[in-house]
Amino acid sequence: MISSLVFAQEVHHPAGRSIAHHDHGEGQLLLVLKGTATITAEEGFWLTPPGFAIWIPAGCSHGARYSKESSLINIRFDARLCEGQSADCTLISVSDLMRHLAHEAVHLAASGDRSDAQELVARLMVHQMGHHWNGTGLFVPHGRDRRLRQAIDILRKDPGLSLQLEELAQRSATSGRTLARLFMKETGMSFRRWRDYFCVVCAIDRLAQGQSITQTALELGYQSASSFTTLFTRLLGHPPKRYLRMLEQARNGD
Repeated sequence: MISSLVFAQEVHHPAGRSIAHHDHGEGQLLLVLKGTATITAEEGFWLTPPGFAIWIPAGCSHGARYSKESSLINIRFDARLCEGQSADCTLISVSDLMRHLAHEAVHLAASGDRSDAQELVARLMVHQMGHHWNGTGLFVPHGRDRRLRQAIDILRKDPGLSLQLEELAQRSATSGRTLARLFMKETGMSFRRWRDYFCVVCAIDRLAQGQSITQTALELGYQSASSFTTLFTRLLGHPPKRYLRMLEQARNGD
């Protein structure tokens, strides 16, 4: 029989690995077990920490980067099964049930089992995708304009780089006024606010791997842990340690 579960496999990536933009004819679910995954699509990029998954709809061009050694479960579903799912990439907090189903999907795929059990697992997983992450702090918009993308790529390569707007504009072959307008128009944020928000997302990536707040703050160009904590709290509404506890609670379904 033809199953809605097209592919299911646990995969491992070394630290620093990048995967170029590509797309699939099926809906894809990437469930992070260890490390983090940063998934980039047309709208922006999502940080996916352990215990979370990202839904990538069929035909969506996307790339991936793994800052630390990472393990994931990669599952692809027949597009017809996913017709009711979001047409955009979506971050999902993974319930215990979904985690068990994902491991079962890998087991069934490895055994070559094409029984009704595989179809049932696929349908239950798609049903579980309704657990969207409604919190903030894990998505960064990057707009569509080539000049804006070029500027953002410079910052993504070195998040601790301390550049003023005019300096960044010069490196991006545009003017400071134009770049400021593009940030506001395409991301909904000023350059300063976007950069602060971007640094906070980079910090979550580091903190989720166990790095200290002090080391993280210094790597991202802040003068002290206290000044960084103040910024983090202002943008996300919670200090770093409490925010990480919220992620843990979301993973555990609390």
